[in-house]
Amino acid sequence: MQPTDRRSAPAGHRPRLTERRAPQAGDLICGQCGEANPPTRRFCARCGSGLVEAQVVEEKWWRRIFPEREAARAGTRHRRGASAGRAVGRVVRWALVVLLLGGVAAYGVVGPFRQAINTQAVSAANTVRDWFSKAAEPVRPSEVTASASTAGHGPDLVADNAKNTHWAAPATPPPALVFTFESPVTLDEAIFQIGIGDDFQAAKRPDKVHLVYSTGKTFDLSLADQPDPQTVRIGNAEGVRTVELYVETMHPSLQGSDVAISEIEFFTVE
Repeated sequence: MQPTDRRSAPAGHRPRLTERRAPQAGDLICGQCGEANPPTRRFCARCGSGLVEAQVVEEKWWRRIFPEREAARAGTRHRRGASAGRAVGRVVRWALVVLLLGGVAAYGVVGPFRQAINTQAVSAANTVRDWFSKAAEPVRPSEVTASASTAGHGPDLVADNAKNTHWAAPATPPPALVFTFESPVTLDEAIFQIGIGDDFQAAKRPDKVHLVYSTGKTFDLSLADQPDPQTVRIGNAEGVRTVELYVETMHPSLQGSDVAISEIEFFTVE
């Protein structure tokens, strides 16, 4: 080699660019270089960045309805039964898609069909709204009678909407009240104020109460021994004309031997 000859420099190393991976459902997209990585990797296969906060590729919506058929492994065959089941599944899914598209088209073109759908939708919306907006309405009996009463404390005082009056009766045998309504009603709840309002311990108070309706159905209640009004749910009281209330057991009294109830109010949900 002569001193004046110039030796050519070796070609510099050029990085080898690999083809980018086509993103698939579940892949992790690198936030640095945008490379799609299999979900099992923790670091990017292209730039080495961490994949802890990488974006996950979501599955296409139509692939959820029509899943891709898994390729058969080497040495295995797809069973005919499974293939037939998948074929039926595809037919059913396509039928549902056709019905959905047909319904949308009919809603936009056919006036009576659109009106019927709108009517049903409004009815359903009103039903849901009524579930949350119904308020309890009081139901007054037209007559109240009792199997027994003490002087000056008749059965009508149990439904006079006054807390300073009360119905009272001898505790033996256990007494009963009968409420009569002008027309059939549906009862959903009731408010009981047991005992004597001004002197709670002056009389016994109902504990277990048995209700018998004119429809033949019955319902049992348990009342808390408290001077304040208490609201209880009533069941099986659809379309009743009369309600018979039997006092089965009583809370004991420190002074009197009679049983007393200050007020009973019935409610319906309309």
